[in-house]
Amino acid sequence: SDPLVLRDFFENEFDADIEPASYGEVNQLWPNFTLDAMAQPRLVNFFETVERLPDIKFTGLRQQLGATPIFYQSESSVGYFRRDFSDTNSPGQTNYSATRADTVHQFTLPETFFGWLTVTPRVGGRLTYYSAVDGVTAPTNAQTRGVLNTGVDFSLKASKVYRDVDSSLWDVHELRHIIQPDINYAYVPAPSRAPSQLPQFDSELPSLRLLPMEYPNYNSIDSIDKQNFLRLTLRNILQTKRGQNVEDFLNWAVYTDWNLTPGTNHTISDVYSDLLLRPRNWIRFDSSFRYDLPDHRWRDTVDTLSLNPNSAWSVAFSYRYLMNTDPEFLTAPGQSLPGHNLFGVSTHYRLNENWGVHIAERFEAQNGSLQEQDYTLYRDLRSWTASFTFRVTEGPYQPTDYTVGLTFSLKAFPRFPLGYDSDRPRDLTRPYSTVDSLY
Repeated sequence: SDPLVLRDFFENEFDADIEPASYGEVNQLWPNFTLDAMAQPRLVNFFETVERLPDIKFTGLRQQLGATPIFYQSESSVGYFRRDFSDTNSPGQTNYSATRADTVHQFTLPETFFGWLTVTPRVGGRLTYYSAVDGVTAPTNAQTRGVLNTGVDFSLKASKVYRDVDSSLWDVHELRHIIQPDINYAYVPAPSRAPSQLPQFDSELPSLRLLPMEYPNYNSIDSIDKQNFLRLTLRNILQTKRGQNVEDFLNWAVYTDWNLTPGTNHTISDVYSDLLLRPRNWIRFDSSFRYDLPDHRWRDTVDTLSLNPNSAWSVAFSYRYLMNTDPEFLTAPGQSLPGHNLFGVSTHYRLNENWGVHIAERFEAQNGSLQEQDYTLYRDLRSWTASFTFRVTEGPYQPTDYTVGLTFSLKAFPRFPLGYDSDRPRDLTRPYSTVDSLY
């Protein structure tokens, strides 16, 4: 009966999903096929829920058709769905329900030209049936929607080895450069029914990253609309020898969408970047960003620098930026959404064989608040380990929260994997449950 119980007492679950679903699922696996059955009822009235009572899906994995060069994949599902809006956040919305049956089939023909260029054309079709919708102000009759999807993917992979490259400073011993450009084109004519004419159960939601472009990976079934665009991707990888292993010194992917539909506002979408840099095996830098090229502004960035030179100490620095009032996430005119300008540091130091300390801080520069402070003292008890944690959190427009936690863990059956609490120190103050034994 308490809509804030997750936020107040189960912060990890709340951070992962503020409206978690309750469901049961059974699946059967075969080499080329899978069968899934899901039941998802609504248990609380303050969460918006799409009930699935049930949702049965049969998937044919991509497989070769006999001795032909053609590959085939499919996905078919049927279920009864009911969209229940939150009684507290959406009191004016009307719940609605319908039966939906959907099937999609796709054929691909991968070919290699000149020994280095891979071309994979694809063509597929989708047919979706909706029963008469119950619960809406103006009930709709049963209807069927057809979708034709086509596309082609061009990709290549080239590499060159530089055997004379050697640097003890960067721990580089020979260098291999791999470049992988990829152009994926998708063309979907206008479906026989527009999304506005269909009940929305599996609809497209805003995302900070690009959504899949190919079916059935794009699973917002009820939001399918016409498409005509290119996804341009360029990946550069630098690999080197370290000891007996080959490791990535650099792995960097840059990608964007080029919209070919006439009359659109932005021809080029945001530019995305995912970077991994390991100048030494104990130094790791991860960076992901999203840049709005038409308006010349940063929309999102996540950067992390981790230093782990030995077992005695480690430190990690992080930075997260999210643009204020991102129009992609606005649901009402004049709505204001706070962004993030968040700095973090986390360090662990082993004092001796018996004692260790961990300190983590997160500072929100947007409002000048020290959003989170974690201080943990560890003690090795031979067969056991113990930790004492003191935590202070201060969220916007919320009172300061204090938490004290005392944790004992048997080494033979540890509650967390090795180093897990260094990445997620707040788990030390989480109520224990039998689920923890699965980690």
